[in-house]
Amino acid sequence: MTHRSLTFVVSVFAVLSVAHMVRAEEKAFAPEQIEFFEKQVRPLFVEHCQKCHDSAKQKGNLRLDSLAAVLKGGDSGAAIVPGKPDESELIKALRYDPDGYQMPPDGKLPSETVAVFVKWVEMGAPWPASTSGTGAGPAASWAETFATRTERWSFQPLQRVAPPVVKNRDWSRTPIDRFLLAKLEEAGLAPAPETDRRTWIRRAYFDTIGLPPTPAAVSAFVANESPDAFERVVDELLASPRFGERWGRHWLDLARYAESRGHEFDADIPNPWHYRDYVIRALNDDLPYDEFVTEHMAGDLVEEATHRTKAQGLRPLGFPSVDQPSTINHQPLRATGFWYLGEWVHSPVDIRKDETDRIDNMLEVYGKTFLGLTISCARCHDHKFDPISQKDYYALAGYLKSTSYAQRPF
Repeated sequence: MTHRSLTFVVSVFAVLSVAHMVRAEEKAFAPEQIEFFEKQVRPLFVEHCQKCHDSAKQKGNLRLDSLAAVLKGGDSGAAIVPGKPDESELIKALRYDPDGYQMPPDGKLPSETVAVFVKWVEMGAPWPASTSGTGAGPAASWAETFATRTERWSFQPLQRVAPPVVKNRDWSRTPIDRFLLAKLEEAGLAPAPETDRRTWIRRAYFDTIGLPPTPAAVSAFVANESPDAFERVVDELLASPRFGERWGRHWLDLARYAESRGHEFDADIPNPWHYRDYVIRALNDDLPYDEFVTEHMAGDLVEEATHRTKAQGLRPLGFPSVDQPSTINHQPLRATGFWYLGEWVHSPVDIRKDETDRIDNMLEVYGKTFLGLTISCARCHDHKFDPISQKDYYALAGYLKSTSYAQRPF
């Protein structure tokens, strides 16, 4: 059945209704659903569909480069019915329905590829909000898009901000308190009363080292009336080796630390605990974050530079370790273990694809951990949200491709 707009008003109303439906559905999409679309579905649209159905060409008046356009459809009506793949024209065409269209026209896609589209429709057709669009008008050039996205607040340099003015000036002990109090006063709320000492020391212990205080420690703190009693507790906790163990676990989660490969036979990773110990030691040594990042990116080069400076009689890079400060220097080489954690297929069928998938995983974790960004979408296209291009992605991929895995003594 051919889809025709009855009047201009109805046409506009339909577009607005689709846009409203898109916005309503986007709110329900979980991050993992969006990630599935970006990594599994969008590349298939680009490779198999959009050469005939994008902003430049619309065979059958159908565009497949935005959710609004997919829902609006073309001459045969809506391309999909979210949640109902068997009722979706797109799925029927991909399955080569004998009573309808058969797409792509140059040959049926593999069953596993069609299954990805089916799963996407079953999930409700997740699509990122910033690219759902209305399916109308040419896309902006990447240069224009890049310039616009670099103006977003999250990409601006850090600036010193003056603490806000508050009504209850006596409550704040530090400038940070004034930021908290300003929001409380804005909401018409008053700060909670100061807690008792037993509660405070338990919070301090759990927050800092993840363990409760001993009864003796609680009793001693409650009885200590010196003005620096609170500071002493905090200093002792920060100096505890347990501090690095507690907070290091958060970092190891980001770095997807594990001691095995996680694929089928789950082969062991050689010596992974050296990276774990490096993270704990770096936190306990209060290693500056910029050095921490540098060592993750190129700890082998930092270590070589350290050896050169020591040979020249100069002050070595890095910091002494906590357990043996006089004999063992901080070892940046260990930080590079970050790159070789994660799942590895032990006997891949397609070796080249497996290599690119491992590099993609490395870059994905690198972006999320150090940048707070999912950059792996740029594997297939210029990033849809942030100023990251395919060129950026493959520059980083080339950096990793030029490295190799090796066991090194230290």
